[in-house]
Amino acid sequence: MKFIYITLGLLFFHAASFAQLTALNENFSTCISVLPGGWTSYNVSGIDEWQCNTSGYSGAGVSMNGYSASSYHANQDWLISPQLNVSAMSNPIFSFRARTKYNGNSLVLFLSQNYSGSGDPNLATWIPMPANFPPINSDAWTLVNGIVLQAYASQNFYLAFRYTSTNTAAAYWRLDDCLITDDNLQIEPHFINTHWASSLTPGNAAAFHFTCNAISTNFQLDVAPPFELSKDGLSYGQQIQYMPSSAGIAQTAYVRIHPTQNQKVYRSAIQCTLNGIHLSDSIFLLGTSLPDSQTLKVFTWNMRWFGDPINCACDTAASRQNAVQLFQDIDADLYCLQEVVANNEIAAIANALGPNYQYLISPFGSFANSPADPDYASAQKLAFIYNTHRIQHWGDFGLLYSTIATDTSTNSGYYCFSSGRFPYVLQASLTLDSNTKDTIIIANLHAKAISDIPSYNRRQCAATKMTDSLNALFPGKNVLVIGDYNDYLEGTDVSGLSVSPYDYLLQHGYTGITLPSKFPNQTTYIGSANHMIDNIACSQPLYAHYPDSSCFIMNEAAKYILNYDINSSDHLPLMTYFQFQTPNAVADLKSNHGMDIDIKNPSDNMLSLCVHQDYEQAIVICIRNLQGQPIETIQLSPHVQSAQYYIPQAKPGLYLLDIGDKQQHIFKKWLVK
Repeated sequence: MKFIYITLGLLFFHAASFAQLTALNENFSTCISVLPGGWTSYNVSGIDEWQCNTSGYSGAGVSMNGYSASSYHANQDWLISPQLNVSAMSNPIFSFRARTKYNGNSLVLFLSQNYSGSGDPNLATWIPMPANFPPINSDAWTLVNGIVLQAYASQNFYLAFRYTSTNTAAAYWRLDDCLITDDNLQIEPHFINTHWASSLTPGNAAAFHFTCNAISTNFQLDVAPPFELSKDGLSYGQQIQYMPSSAGIAQTAYVRIHPTQNQKVYRSAIQCTLNGIHLSDSIFLLGTSLPDSQTLKVFTWNMRWFGDPINCACDTAASRQNAVQLFQDIDADLYCLQEVVANNEIAAIANALGPNYQYLISPFGSFANSPADPDYASAQKLAFIYNTHRIQHWGDFGLLYSTIATDTSTNSGYYCFSSGRFPYVLQASLTLDSNTKDTIIIANLHAKAISDIPSYNRRQCAATKMTDSLNALFPGKNVLVIGDYNDYLEGTDVSGLSVSPYDYLLQHGYTGITLPSKFPNQTTYIGSANHMIDNIACSQPLYAHYPDSSCFIMNEAAKYILNYDINSSDHLPLMTYFQFQTPNAVADLKSNHGMDIDIKNPSDNMLSLCVHQDYEQAIVICIRNLQGQPIETIQLSPHVQSAQYYIPQAKPGLYLLDIGDKQQHIFKKWLVK
């Protein structure tokens, strides 16, 4: 939508003399002790009135409360805007944010075209305007929008909020971000997942819908490659245009991905331009050239006290709806979730995703060692939601949870993992290409918070214990450590320290995917900069399956999910991909005769073989890359039981060994770290 910020200066200090505004964009940031210029508060009755409040939606706002000095008071108070004239707008829309607490009356929004600008507003004619104020005592910020002013745009007018209270009930109301925009475009949806297509092959088209008003020259949609647009689903390009004859008529257009490279993740946005003016409306796009049948899509998100409206200070129903929309849009195979409180809300999300999705919730949390613990219901827990068509559940447990029985002292696992919030481990079998399988271990982490040295020490202790335990339980396996680390993988958020508390993890077999050096000037925590506290690291065998740069911070969520920072989270989600392409995802293949030869995995450039039989003939070993191209051929002499070969051209990654003699033949995997 087009935002118009033209305002005229203050001519006199008296409110009635404040210049007329041709637009409204009031965030009350200057509202310290006196209302911003042009705004007036008129007290018809009672002892209370509208005033500035430091607890607005973002910074300062305005508030009204008929309860003061330990008593309810009967009040009628008006908050009145400056005089407005939006005749230059073709479709002016008014919006604002509101929040209310305690029982009492709702606010009422009015518009007047004959108010004098001062004095008792009851002497003027006021038209009630339809506005969906938040429910009484809901105590959550709500965006109230869609208030159409087009019928009044040709004349000067005032907007006003009327507050009333009685001697027995008085609601506490806050307002912020009063805005009038010229809204000529209605477009849906605001996020499209185009899924995947192979290189040089167009993907499936996704439709989107819009209506654009006031087209005087043209309305234009643009997108960057590899995405393409079409008006008819047949002819595609990077731009489509609509002429004035299309104004006000509902349209359907199409978008698809047409990549030129394999193994890539693409993000972009459809940009809208009306009559040469760039609009703020856009459609965010996601697509890949990673074959879906070979790719595991993993999503992690701290949901901020999900299901606890008090600690979250949010609307649980809205939080759940936002989560369902986000999960459906991103279409992951596995969702790793932190700060889950209400188990039934996770169940509701899984149910909304469809019958293919199941969920798991940790049977423990901080200060809650089991579901029978009285603190369990209110504890922050960890959860998984997974697609059963892609992931088979083999088991789940709390890493180091068993140590509770013997040790809860300082530096114990219990203490270091935030008083019992152990990593929640999922053991799974992946069903990917051609129903072949591979295994993966996922450790869902929510580490100790707070940027002080004692908390740092607990995170460092937890990282050490977690690393040692995972390496002992799952040597050489595909292990993913994912979630809210509450600190960085490089450096630390703690003043006076420079080494990451997770340095031990990265020094003992794990590679960080979300290193700050790879995500410069980015954050996973809203309202901060360079603050990568949600992270992903994986073991070397799993890292071999990670397509370079395929992990991203989904900052689009905060832009297109309504009231994201209010009703969803203060963290941004992370999304990553792992490709188990053939022959990665298959077991070692043998001929019917079989050959008993083992390969050391992982290793450096030194290929180490152990031969468990005495072979009379020489054995030829052809080393191939994942494209099937040979990079080296070696010959193992007869009767040899072990051998090592230095292969300098073998870069880190996965290789297929084609091993055989005249009678027998096998394939083996070799992972170079």
